[in-house]
Amino acid sequence: MPALPLSLSTLCALACETSLLPRVRMAIAVVAQEVFAEPQDTPGYPLRFNLAKTVLSPTEAQAASMMVGLVVSPALIAAAAAAGTEDPAVMAAAITDEQLLAAVRVGWNPVAGVSPNATVEVQQATT
Repeated sequence: MPALPLSLSTLCALACETSLLPRVRMAIAVVAQEVFAEPQDTPGYPLRFNLAKTVLSPTEAQAASMMVGLVVSPALIAAAAAAGTEDPAVMAAAITDEQLLAAVRVGWNPVAGVSPNATVEVQQATT
């Protein structure tokens, strides 16, 4: 595994950055609404749907707990590192809404407890 471009202390500061938390809350809410609209045969749907219900109330607690996993996702680490500073507010501002939404979408299944093999299992069952 390659070395992290930012120290763990810097990543911790980013995960605790108060300006990022409201954006994470909104990204989670957007993705939860996307999950509500998914067909019921979506791989892992019951777990995904349950997480969507859970994260909408209370949103701040859910966002804070998900923040740690989000800030260490490769795209968000890269965006934060590209800011060229260890100031958490500047690093948070360097993360785009699109990057944040993408990180929430990618992390949804693991947080929901959906097996990484769920999609493969469904595809194999239908072929």
